[in-house]
Amino acid sequence: MSDALDLFFAPRSVAVVGASSRPEAVGHALLKNLLYGEMHGEDRGQGFQGDIHAVNHKGGEILGQPVKKSLGEIGAPVDLVMIAIPPKYVKSVIQEAGELGTKAVIVISAGFAEMGDDGKALQDEIVSVARDFGMRIIGPNCLGVMRPDTQLNASFGAGAPPPGSIGLLSQSGALVTGMISYAQREKFGLSATVSLGAKSDVDDQDIIRWLGGDPQTKAIALYVEALHEPEAFLEVAREVNASTPIVAIKGGTTAAGAKAASSHTGSLAGASAAYTAAFAQAGILQAHNLGDFAGWARALATQPPARGKRIAIVTNAGGPGVLAADACARHGLELAELSDATMKALDEVLPSVWSRNNPVDVIGDATPERYRDSLAILGQAEEVDGVVLIMTVQAMTAPQETANAIAEAVKADGWDKPLIGSFIGLIGTDVGSYLDAHGIPEFNMPEQAVSAMGALVRRGAWLRRSEAPEAGLERHPEPDLDRAAALVKKAKDAGIANTDLALAREILEAAGVRYNRSATAKDAEGAVKEAEGIGYPVVVKLISNDVIHKSDVGGVVLDLVDGDAVRAACASIRENVEKHQPGAKIDGFTIEEQVKGTEVIVGMSRDPGFGPMMMVGMGGIFVEVYKDVAFRLVPMSRRDALDMIDEIRAQPLLDGARNRPVLDRDELAGLVVRISNLVEASPDITELDLNPLVITERGLVAIDARVIVGEPPAAQH
Repeated sequence: MSDALDLFFAPRSVAVVGASSRPEAVGHALLKNLLYGEMHGEDRGQGFQGDIHAVNHKGGEILGQPVKKSLGEIGAPVDLVMIAIPPKYVKSVIQEAGELGTKAVIVISAGFAEMGDDGKALQDEIVSVARDFGMRIIGPNCLGVMRPDTQLNASFGAGAPPPGSIGLLSQSGALVTGMISYAQREKFGLSATVSLGAKSDVDDQDIIRWLGGDPQTKAIALYVEALHEPEAFLEVAREVNASTPIVAIKGGTTAAGAKAASSHTGSLAGASAAYTAAFAQAGILQAHNLGDFAGWARALATQPPARGKRIAIVTNAGGPGVLAADACARHGLELAELSDATMKALDEVLPSVWSRNNPVDVIGDATPERYRDSLAILGQAEEVDGVVLIMTVQAMTAPQETANAIAEAVKADGWDKPLIGSFIGLIGTDVGSYLDAHGIPEFNMPEQAVSAMGALVRRGAWLRRSEAPEAGLERHPEPDLDRAAALVKKAKDAGIANTDLALAREILEAAGVRYNRSATAKDAEGAVKEAEGIGYPVVVKLISNDVIHKSDVGGVVLDLVDGDAVRAACASIRENVEKHQPGAKIDGFTIEEQVKGTEVIVGMSRDPGFGPMMMVGMGGIFVEVYKDVAFRLVPMSRRDALDMIDEIRAQPLLDGARNRPVLDRDELAGLVVRISNLVEASPDITELDLNPLVITERGLVAIDARVIVGEPPAAQH
C-alpha cells in the first residue's frame, strides 16, 4: 500500500486549516469531529487520539484547542492536513504543508473545477504544487475521510459509523452521510469511508487498491458518477475483486441524448452501457437502487459466497414465504428440492403439519428451537446452497430468543453456507439489529433478503468462472484482419463514411463472418438475372450511401419467388425512397438468398471514455423496440462473449422455442470475438451493426451489415 494513502487512514497528527469557532462553519465541524468523533459528541475519549492542530490566521482558542496562525507555527511535520478555506488561498497552504513535510491533504473547499475553466485552472495549480512535494490530495469539494476503528473522523459529517468491514467510496459526500445514518440504525459497520469529490489527484482506483489491501475491509461499496481513468480503474478493479468483492452504483444513467448515433448499437448504448459492461467484466455487482447497494455490501462483507443457486426458505408465515419464493425466481435463484434424507430429518423436529416442502414453513407458533433445528438440518443438506430465514411476530413468537437460536445455529461446526434473515416489521429495534451485530444480515422485508442472497449467488458464480475453450468456426471463412483493415482504410481515404452493403460485406467476410449468397445489380433487369443465378426465394435491398436504415424507407422487400416479383420490388423501392427521403441517390440493388430463422444482432460503438464496446442481442427490425441486448468492452474474451449471450432475456427463442433453430452459443461467441478483433485492428471503424445475423439449422448466417468509418471520438472522462 502507498505510504501517502496510509496517512489518510492512520495519521499520527492532523491539522485543520480554516478551523472556526462558529458552530455553523465547516471548519468548526471538522475540528469537533476530530476531537469528539461526531458533531454531538462530548467525550474526548471517543475522538481521534493523535495530535490535533487547529489553524486559523486569527489565532485564539477553539473548542479548548490553541489555534495556530499558520501551519508553520506548529513547528513539526503533520501527517494529514485538512483545508476548509476560500479556494484562492488553498494553493499557498498546500505549498506551506509541503514545506512542513506533509504527504496527505484533504481539500474540503469547493470552488474549483465545478465552477468552470478558471476553477479548473486553479485546481490544476494546487495539484501541481502537491506533486512537487510528493503529496497526495483527496478532493477538492469533498466530505472527507473516516476510519471508525481508530476513531478518525476527518470529515464534516454529522455522525460516524460503527467499526465494520465495508469500505465505502463515493463521489458524493451526501451519499456517505446517508449510508452512515443507515449503518447506525441497522447496526452494521464500515471499515472506512472516503468522499472523493472532484478527484483532482487521488482517484477511484487508488482507494479501491488501498481498500483491497486493508485487512479490515471485506467488501467495497462504490458510488460513481464518472471515472477519470476508465482503463486504469478497470485494471485495478479486476485485480482487487478477485479477493475483495465490489458493489457499485452508477449515478447519471438516464442522461438524455447520451450519444447521437446512426447505428442501432450506438443508439442502444446510452449513457451507462459502458459502465455496466466494465462492471460486468471486472466482476463488480452493479446495484440500481440504494437499498440493494447497501444490502448487497452487507451480505458480501459478512457471508460466504454461495456454491450454487439452490435456496431454502425457512419461515413461520406462509404469505411471506410465497413472496420470497417469487423473489427468488425474479433474481434467477432456484428453490432447492429437498432430498428424502432432509425431509426425514425435518419431520423429526417439526410438527406434522409443517409444509413438507420448500419454503419450509415451521408454522406460526414456531419456537426458537424449531428455527435452530431446521437450520442445523439445512446447513448439512447437500442440495441447499443458501438459506433465507423469515420471522413474523405472532402472539406466541419469542423474537429475541429466536434471534439467539439462529445465531447459535450458524456457529455450529460445519456451517459454511450463506444465511440472510428477514424479521418483518422489527427494523430499528434491538431484536431487528441483533443478527446484524452477529454477522448475519437482517432485512425488514423478505424481498430485500432474497436480493442480498442473489448477490452472494452471483459472487459465487463469478469466483467459479473459468475461461471458455476455443470452439471451431468451420462454417465461416478464416479471418484476414490485415485485409479487413486495408478495406477500412481505403473507405476512409475515399471519404466513405457509411459503407454500402457490398463493402460492409467484404470487410466482415475478411473478419471471418459467413454471409448468405448475394449479388448486386444496377437496375431491375440486372436484379432478375442475379436472382435466377442465386435461386428463389430472394430478398432485394436498396443500395444508397444516403440512406442508413433501409427498412425505415421501404428499401427491403422479402419473399420474392420469380422475376416479375423482383421487377416489382425494384420499382417499389424506388417509389418508397422518393416518398420517404426525396433526393436520395439510388446506386442499385442487392439481391440476396433469403434465409429465415431467429435474428440476432452483433454490433460495436465507441464510448468516449472506455473506447470500443461490443453489443449482442435479439436483432431484426425491432432491435430498438425490444432493446434486449448486452454490452462488453473491447478487448474481450470468449467467456465475456458467452456471458453476454446469457444476459439476453429472450433465452427461449435462442433455445429453439416453437421449432425454431437452436443457437450454437459457441459459434455466436466466436463471431463476437472475431468482430471485436476486427475493431481492435481497425480503429477507424466508429460504429458497426451486423443485423440480422440469422440462426439457421446450418449455423449462423449474416444477412446485412453496416460499417461506419471515421475518426474515433475524442476521449472524455
